[in-house]
Amino acid sequence: MVKIRLKVPKTRIVKTNVAYGFRTTIPKEIRRAYAVKQGMQVVWYDRNGEIRVLFRRPVKSIKELKGSIRGGRKLSRASAEELVDREYNL
Repeated sequence: MVKIRLKVPKTRIVKTNVAYGFRTTIPKEIRRAYAVKQGMQVVWYDRNGEIRVLFRRPVKSIKELKGSIRGGRKLSRASAEELVDREYNL
């Protein structure tokens, strides 16, 4: 008999509190796992009641955006939701 080992993604459940001014802390193990650094942007994405949190480094100039969105002529027909999905691979 052959044993099959499935790779199951590790689930991280960590609780934080919402403080005055609706501030919260990103837990240490999440910061380490996703290499979160100071100055990164936190993107809260709500889709059909499911909230996703994404981390990205901020864009400082228009030159940094060059080539970040593909689509050419199709781009004008895409909805804002589709563009966000493409950008964050959702």
